[in-house]
Amino acid sequence: MVMYSAQTDEAALAFFGKRMAAFRVRNNWTQADLAQKAGVGKGTVERVERGESVQVLNLVKVLRACGALDVFLNIFPDDSPSPMQLLYMGKMKTRRRARTSRKRVDDVNMVSDNSADYLVGKDTVDENGQARKNAWVWDEDK
Repeated sequence: MVMYSAQTDEAALAFFGKRMAAFRVRNNWTQADLAQKAGVGKGTVERVERGESVQVLNLVKVLRACGALDVFLNIFPDDSPSPMQLLYMGKMKTRRRARTSRKRVDDVNMVSDNSADYLVGKDTVDENGQARKNAWVWDEDK
């Protein structure tokens, strides 16, 4: 990329105008066509191509019609903080593991503690006269 920092403001505008005129001709647009697409007067397009001063709003309209508005808007870098800066400022939460930690020793016998919930089968009457279900046994039904 060629640097044009030594140019005067007028020379930079003239260079920009020549490039925009070349773009317009490559697309087979007349100045009136571009002005109509941009919603500005034909004189505005003529002034831009001659390197004369125009209002910024009109320049934005012409750039949008040319499909170059995104390039214009991305001239300056985004000034929002990076994710690392957010982390150092304390405004971003630290990442956590998605899975839970391993089971504690107390939780290992959870099924046996609630084994009454898993009892099925024929009712049996215990010595107190209470109806009680027998525990389910694997392959009992065969």
